[in-house]
Amino acid sequence: MRLKALLFGFVLAALAFGQASAQKFDLGVEAGANFANFIGSDVNTTLSSAPASKLGFVGGAFICLNFGNVIGIRPELLYEQKGAAISGTSTSDELDYIEVPILLKFSLGLPGINPALLVGPAFSWNTVAKDVNNNTIPGINSSDVGIIGGIEVDIDKFLVSGRYELGLQNIRNNVNVQNGTITLLVGYSFI
Repeated sequence: MRLKALLFGFVLAALAFGQASAQKFDLGVEAGANFANFIGSDVNTTLSSAPASKLGFVGGAFICLNFGNVIGIRPELLYEQKGAAISGTSTSDELDYIEVPILLKFSLGLPGINPALLVGPAFSWNTVAKDVNNNTIPGINSSDVGIIGGIEVDIDKFLVSGRYELGLQNIRNNVNVQNGTITLLVGYSFI
């Protein structure tokens, strides 16, 4: 509970600071695909077979508070489908999250086509934990924290990004298994 209160305070402070000193901001929507998998030393002992990437949906909104043409703070609100497919069987585990990445954006500041690096933490809250038979998976942690690194190309008001998220918390207690997610997004900034 303290982590949630601290996160909420940090987001509000970042937004207030950003609104006070940002030269401009971008507001938009984005959607794409996740290629999710389980990683960690207990993956092979926890699962009956080696996991394979699971394709899932990701989508939501973002605001980027720009400090000049090169640096920005970019909070996002996303719905993400994660989990893993179990290779050799038709079994898959689905873990869906509401996720709030708070990314630093470092761009070249070029007009037209502008490449950028994205890096920062992501805070997630589990909304769905189901197996292929639609049974609830017991013992899944209700929250997750990850670190994101990626690249983005802004083309006027459109964006294309690719990123990797490394989960820093175990998906269950007493099991060394985390989320590992490759995400590809396209977006549009309408402000």
